[in-house]
Amino acid sequence: SIFYLRVQTNETMKLEQEYSQYDKHYVMITNDDSEYFWQSVYEGASEEGEKTNTYIERLGKNLTVSYTKAELLEIAIQSQVDGIIIEADESNEMVELIDKAVLAGIPVVTVLNDCTNSERQSYVGVNNYTLGQKYAQQVIEASTNSTKNIMILIDADTEDSSQNIIYSGIRDAIENTSTQEFPLIVETVSVNTKSTFSAEESIRDIFLSKETLPDIIICLDALNTTCAYQAAVDYNKVGEINIIGYYESETILKAIEHSIIFSTVTIDTKQMGSYCVKSLNEFLNTGYVSDYLTVDINAINSSNVEEYLTNDTETVE
Repeated sequence: SIFYLRVQTNETMKLEQEYSQYDKHYVMITNDDSEYFWQSVYEGASEEGEKTNTYIERLGKNLTVSYTKAELLEIAIQSQVDGIIIEADESNEMVELIDKAVLAGIPVVTVLNDCTNSERQSYVGVNNYTLGQKYAQQVIEASTNSTKNIMILIDADTEDSSQNIIYSGIRDAIENTSTQEFPLIVETVSVNTKSTFSAEESIRDIFLSKETLPDIIICLDALNTTCAYQAAVDYNKVGEINIIGYYESETILKAIEHSIIFSTVTIDTKQMGSYCVKSLNEFLNTGYVSDYLTVDINAINSSNVEEYLTNDTETVE
């Protein structure tokens, strides 16, 4: 498998590089979901890599064989790349493989999701409590005197604690603004996100089975945002429920433009990719690097959505 993947990768590199020579070779390993998100992170990493003549490869992309993140990480180690950027997790297998890479002299930067018990060099992500407070700010802006019930859709399959921290940020900020006269009730509902279909079914069940629908729905990922927006359209709830989403895909931006989604909270993906490459470069050059780098968090609503739509159009062109 390692030999086959390296042959495929080498052929791809020849075509993409037009036989250019690079000083360093970093690989990026992520989940297959949220392709729009990770492509944007990769573009930020590639742009930063060009400044130091570094080739950034999305390991495992465009192959006929599907590999797990663990298998791709093992391949990267065996290939003796110069650096690894990986969307990690807290599993024992991930800890062992990251430690193996570091022991082999390959620096590792985790991105978006950390592996805190490993020997990774740096983590590039967001402060989840601050992210939760950003959501709460949007809740406050969307609220009226009649707003009472707020529902947070959480991933039933995740094993990390980031969602709990985001929830704490939302809850604490809302509790500080809630009054006896206008109390805000926050509840969480688990959504099965193993596939797009299962997420759609879970969210549709909420619209069908709940006797009283929430006034505001908060989505913590792009998939749930899209599914909630579609359900609101299908069940004629547009204008009755305010949806606060996550990320800035074209679908989400268009929904904000048409007032189907109230707002979305997004992180600077290009900055995230750039920081990953900068961290690897700094460690290789100096032997030191910051343990944790945070990227910017932004809110997009009707007042600034046109700016993002324009930027998105220019990127496609």
